[in-house]
Amino acid sequence: MKGALELASQGCPVFPCRADDKKPYTTHGYKDASADPHFINFWWRRWPDALVGVPCNKKFTVVDCDTVKHPEAARWYAYANFPITRTHITRSGGRHLIFQPHADVWNSESKIHKGVDSRGDGGYIVWWPAHGYQVLHPDVLAPVPEFILKALAREANVARTHHLPIDPDTAPAKIAGIIRTIAGARKGERQSVCFWGACRLAELALEQVITRDQVIDIAVEAASRCGLEHTRARSAALSALRTVK
Repeated sequence: MKGALELASQGCPVFPCRADDKKPYTTHGYKDASADPHFINFWWRRWPDALVGVPCNKKFTVVDCDTVKHPEAARWYAYANFPITRTHITRSGGRHLIFQPHADVWNSESKIHKGVDSRGDGGYIVWWPAHGYQVLHPDVLAPVPEFILKALAREANVARTHHLPIDPDTAPAKIAGIIRTIAGARKGERQSVCFWGACRLAELALEQVITRDQVIDIAVEAASRCGLEHTRARSAALSALRTVK
């Protein structure tokens, strides 16, 4: 609780996450984050072993390098030529590279490189320093490197496909197929498949077959069937709506 209260005193909203899988305890995930000590005391009395979760993008974005589980990520990280920036050592021995906020950083899994994720708007991280893990360069917050932005833009461009006008008569079957594909995504590909499906739904929204709100609702509901977190599915849908224009 002490680490959560210290962050809150600096104006950083927090919320409790499970110690095993790092998923939020709170009903609405990162949206419930608060800097109010009354909420924080209540949460940590209820879940004393909770990890401290912090939403991304309002104050920072993150590149998450799992350098222990993925040797490829370790090699990539060693030669990536990152600028000096605030870096958290994670529980697994990986690195959270903390950068300035940037609208083009979306929540991705192994899109920058295998074992290298990103967290932006709609994402969150566990704030490992609150649990005693090491912080490197605590007073530096560098801009997001251009090579990270290019990698994320390249992945977004893959999803931006030229599409023909959609026949409204076939739209229900198309939507059903998209839902099946997202719902059947396997662990490790759920975020990327949800993003692909949301792009296809966004194409329907462009043709005014469905609304933008329905894109989000359908993607989130379909993703829940494969176990993808609501916050990540919603982030994928929002990214798709920004991508497909």
